[in-house]
Amino acid sequence: MPAALASLPIVGILPILGIAQASRQKPEPAQLLALDTTAGSQPQIIDRPATITLGMLIEIQRRAREQRAAMAGAEQLAADLPPGESWRAQLGAFSSADAAERQRARLIEAGVPVVVRQEGALHRLQSLPAIRAETEGLCVRAQAGGVDCFVRRVADET
Repeated sequence: MPAALASLPIVGILPILGIAQASRQKPEPAQLLALDTTAGSQPQIIDRPATITLGMLIEIQRRAREQRAAMAGAEQLAADLPPGESWRAQLGAFSSADAAERQRARLIEAGVPVVVRQEGALHRLQSLPAIRAETEGLCVRAQAGGVDCFVRRVADET
């Protein structure tokens, strides 16, 4: 048996189960000791990011699937709204597409489905169309999390 596998705990019959179990553990950031070669300098501890485990990767993929399913459901509900009854929440406007995408990712991670719509030089973060009560509820949740938000009728956007 290779030395790397010999050190893993054997769970059940197969050592591969030990590898799977070890991959579910949350890694701690590695600390490196950096020495400066100049006289009188003190050693410094440098934190480097921990590597991602298989279990963490599976969890990230599961969340991404759930988010895609939620967005698909929200898009279908938006398409079924009667004309004049559609409202959107605006959760930010950015001059940079990268900044808008970073904020969008944070909002989606928090369970707020938003899309980035480019209008001229601005990249606006907006919810999908919904009835007014749902849109106002989304704004209340966003504001509780420290994100500015306002509600506007979809017909007012044109």
